[in-house]
Amino acid sequence: MRYRKNITCLSADELHDLREALAGMYALPASNPNSFAKLAGFHGGPPTAYCRHGAPGFFTWHRAYLMAFENALRSIRCDVTLPFWDWSSGPTTGVPEPCRHPTYVNRSGATVANPLYSGTRSGGGKTARRADIDTTAYDDLAATAQTALTAATFTSFQNQINGVHGSVHVRTGGDMGSVPTASYDPIFYLHHANVDRLWAQWQASHPGALPASEATFALEPFNRPFTLQWQTGTDVESTAALGYQYRRFCLIFPPIRIWELVAIEWPWTIREQMTSARLLIKSTQMQKRPMEIRAFLNQPEANAGTKTAGNPAFAGAVGFLGHGEGTRHDHSTEACRECAQLGHTHKHADHAHDHSDHPHSEQAGRGGEERMDVEIDLTRALRGGDRKNEKVSLKLVAVDIHGNEAAAGEVAVEEMELVVE
Repeated sequence: MRYRKNITCLSADELHDLREALAGMYALPASNPNSFAKLAGFHGGPPTAYCRHGAPGFFTWHRAYLMAFENALRSIRCDVTLPFWDWSSGPTTGVPEPCRHPTYVNRSGATVANPLYSGTRSGGGKTARRADIDTTAYDDLAATAQTALTAATFTSFQNQINGVHGSVHVRTGGDMGSVPTASYDPIFYLHHANVDRLWAQWQASHPGALPASEATFALEPFNRPFTLQWQTGTDVESTAALGYQYRRFCLIFPPIRIWELVAIEWPWTIREQMTSARLLIKSTQMQKRPMEIRAFLNQPEANAGTKTAGNPAFAGAVGFLGHGEGTRHDHSTEACRECAQLGHTHKHADHAHDHSDHPHSEQAGRGGEERMDVEIDLTRALRGGDRKNEKVSLKLVAVDIHGNEAAAGEVAVEEMELVVE
């Protein structure tokens, strides 16, 4: 499953990946189907404009369009996802910080052109935004978007969002204010990702609400895979079926390490609104000997002897089989982090539970690098905490097959991330 994030939540590495992928699209010739020039031309031309700005097709056509654009990004950096610009959740001024400056410092420390600042227009030249964009307010538009989410019907919701979406284009100004040129500004794709996110949010409380006229509408020029038939609204109705979801919350977490106590600011408003909170543990290295990682919340003294049964501070655990000397599985010369995943997700006391439908419990495609990504669900333990305390401490304990403490260096973990939805 791909996760699209608020652009302000991207890590430094994720921003580098996004910029490098976008720069790579700019560099491709217009004849290449993954080039920025080719895809931008689909919206406003030339040579052909296919975009839909009314009914039917506004939401559905742009969802298919964003999938094509995101896939083009991923043809250059395989684990990039398209972030969104959230102008709709609260007071905002100007475009997001990563899009504001004409240059940035790349991974090598060199100052280079910022691909998120402007794009290449058809016929040459660079896109531009209004001169006072940094002080342009979008606050009232956020209120309108939140009201739209209460709409009872698809038609009413689409009409309200379409209008406020247009206001974002106009207030951003410059090339964003005109259909023939808007898609040549890279901020366009972040803006429309947010429009798509709002639709997905509305869909969650209104399943099956896509009208027949929208469901059957042909989304030219986007083909169904391996056919000459155009996709229709039905093909893009579900983001999960398309393989992506949006991250709802923007929480900045400190680095998480085994045996180190981590303090986290976790407001109760978010705990109540979130669907789940999970600790994602990533690795491509097999464990040398059997090992288990246990997670405890607000129990800083936790160790290998700390009880798990009946302990409200115990959030869950994941176990790893031993493989002897550590091995790395790499089935191709192009080891993409997402090209092949194998996840074994389970709770400490429920190893027989079937998680085959979990987004991290799949092996995607042949070739590439085999991953051992596992998760611990923290949701229950988080909601059972002290409501007066908005700080949470997380401690991970590593235990071997004999119940003895294992040093952090013995556990083959490359990265740990908190996923909140």
